[in-house]
Amino acid sequence: MLRRHGVPAVLALLVAASSAARAQETRCERGDVEVHALTFSGNAAFDDATLAAGIVTTPSSFLRRLFRFGGTRRCLDRREFPADRLRLIVWYRNHGFADATVDTVVTPLSRNRIEVRFAITEGAPVLVDTVRFEGMDAVPERVALLRGLPTQVGGRFDRYANRATKDTLARRLRDGGYPEAEAFLGYDLRTEARRATVVFSVVPGPRRRIGAVRLERAGRGGTPPQVTEAAVRRLAGLEPGQLYREKDLERAKRTLYQAEAFTQVEVQPGAAREDSTLTVDVAVTEGFMRSARLGGGWGTLDCFRATGELTEYNLFKTATRLEMRGRLSKIGIGAPIDGAPDLCSRAVREDPYSDSLNYYVSATLSQPSLLRASFVPTLSLYSERRSEFKAFLRTAPIGAALALNRALPRRTHSLGYSIELGRTDAQPALFCAVFQVCVLADQDALRRLQRVAVVSAGSGYERTDNPLDPSRGLSGRADVRYASRFTGSDSTIQFARLSADGAYYVPLTNDVVLAVRLRLGGVVGPTLALDEADRYVPAQERLFGGGPTTVRGFRQNELGPAVYIPEAYDTISVATGLPVSSIAAGDTVYFRSADTVQNRAVPTGGNAMLIGNIELRIASPVFPELLRWVAFVDLGRVWNRGAGTERLRFTALAATPGIGIRVRTPIGYLRADLAYNDYRRPAGAAYFDAPLADGGQLFCVSPGNTLRIVRTAGGALAQEAGSCPSGFRPPRPGNFLSRLTPSIAIGQAF
Repeated sequence: MLRRHGVPAVLALLVAASSAARAQETRCERGDVEVHALTFSGNAAFDDATLAAGIVTTPSSFLRRLFRFGGTRRCLDRREFPADRLRLIVWYRNHGFADATVDTVVTPLSRNRIEVRFAITEGAPVLVDTVRFEGMDAVPERVALLRGLPTQVGGRFDRYANRATKDTLARRLRDGGYPEAEAFLGYDLRTEARRATVVFSVVPGPRRRIGAVRLERAGRGGTPPQVTEAAVRRLAGLEPGQLYREKDLERAKRTLYQAEAFTQVEVQPGAAREDSTLTVDVAVTEGFMRSARLGGGWGTLDCFRATGELTEYNLFKTATRLEMRGRLSKIGIGAPIDGAPDLCSRAVREDPYSDSLNYYVSATLSQPSLLRASFVPTLSLYSERRSEFKAFLRTAPIGAALALNRALPRRTHSLGYSIELGRTDAQPALFCAVFQVCVLADQDALRRLQRVAVVSAGSGYERTDNPLDPSRGLSGRADVRYASRFTGSDSTIQFARLSADGAYYVPLTNDVVLAVRLRLGGVVGPTLALDEADRYVPAQERLFGGGPTTVRGFRQNELGPAVYIPEAYDTISVATGLPVSSIAAGDTVYFRSADTVQNRAVPTGGNAMLIGNIELRIASPVFPELLRWVAFVDLGRVWNRGAGTERLRFTALAATPGIGIRVRTPIGYLRADLAYNDYRRPAGAAYFDAPLADGGQLFCVSPGNTLRIVRTAGGALAQEAGSCPSGFRPPRPGNFLSRLTPSIAIGQAF
């Protein structure tokens, strides 16, 4: 017999019973028994985690079961326990297992601890042998509308899939010009034969187009509206005569909210007319048209920092948004706002690029209605000075950027073009070691103002339960940046930079989350050829590793290639091969530094990077809602592809284990980590900056080098041309404590 229904009362009760499963009360009363373990048997169609999520009975936390103290103790609810059996039966029968049965087995482990098992007999499922769609003959797009529906011939008779099919049909029709479309579900269930016929009856109604678009505007607090009617209509993008699509109404509502000028937006279909048109009603209520934010803080690598933002949401009464932003860092140590270096960390005081105030100021225009494909265009003008710890200082007096951003429920896409006039200051040793530019005049050419024009594209995917503190799901992002003469960049600055980042989160138990992250990066020439590794790449585009968010066993940017500036060196006479104390006119000597002297490392970055992180996040036995413990292993490498023996091998990856603690605060988790690093710094070239009295030149002082230096009659020093050997390598840390690297930050590492 064929049965038609909207939502049968019996099915509604079954679904309600299944969805009533909720988190069990964690407090245990006197006399209650603790649920030490929860298992399922006989379940082939659904895994244990799926079934456990639909019932109330829950075992104690992993830490409680492991250590017998701390963690969360959960006890058996004797009223809900029988209902859990019914919930599982409802679940199976709604998914097509008409004969499924569930028994419960309770095994005492001690006087107040038990193990609970649900023994399931699934039986053979009822299969769908026929699917019919009625009332669709007059719909022109019938084939496309029926493609990819959840209910399929040969599948299980799944009530949830049937309802999803009914709702999907109605939604697709409303998106195709049928605002009054309805769909009904019927079926013929032949239990003994394990077969079912499913019928979807559709009443599409007349096909309609948008007639009038009626607009109602209200100002904030009863004041006259400030956004013009033309601006609201442009944002909505609904035009008389276009085919009615429900998704267009939703897009209009979303776009109006994206303008951030309205606190309430309603976009609803109105009365239908005899001429096959439909009125659409749009009502908006305005909010504040301006906002301002101020912030400040202190960071290990920033010292004091401050931020400010001023936003105008209705520029020229057109709902165009103007954002003016400013950031300052290195306050206290960077000129001209210096004078308090003792309040900054030792790392900042030792950084040669922290003596200048870092800043960023920008003005950004955006209007979400300019493009109908959900891309939001933004145009920015900016000026900035920023430093990378111990690596470089980048100054851009003026820059402009055009970006197109599209945000979907789980994906983000972006396209951009930026052009700026700027310069990069780096240690002379970096230019000499990485780019073989050792002459001061040539280095000055690289430091001059240059035009950098970059075309960029990026795509991100986010499917996690909590973007700020994920415990389940995955996320990823890929980006590419390209600069060449064709994009308008200076002829000396041409590159293509590619990067990819992916993370996966899975709960091992209720209290333990496994988090895994992989990050890849590479910089190649503008033709994307791998053999262009020697081409000059700006320091700000090189790849760096090490620090609180990459490989925590290394300090910021200290994973990968480096050059060194020793504090002492040996002066060796070519004639005698013995050390000499001074250089007379006409003498030929060479500088050769010893490995044991104090030195300053200058990270040079690389053109290839591989970083991986594995992290166990464990709820604390004490105050589990406030504290978490973390055990992690970070591994990675940054290297220069094509540079001699620089090749990627798994054994070449540096692995640094560590532990950490997370403290929940109103602004996110406060993160403190301690990592162990037993690695020596990589070998690199060593250079000495000669005093200005000696010409201020840069000399190779690597152990084993034979580049001769001559003091001329005029008193200046000159070194012969040649490659400076990468023979300098700092010694391994001497004791256990010196091999520990602490870090403190806000938020999860990834």
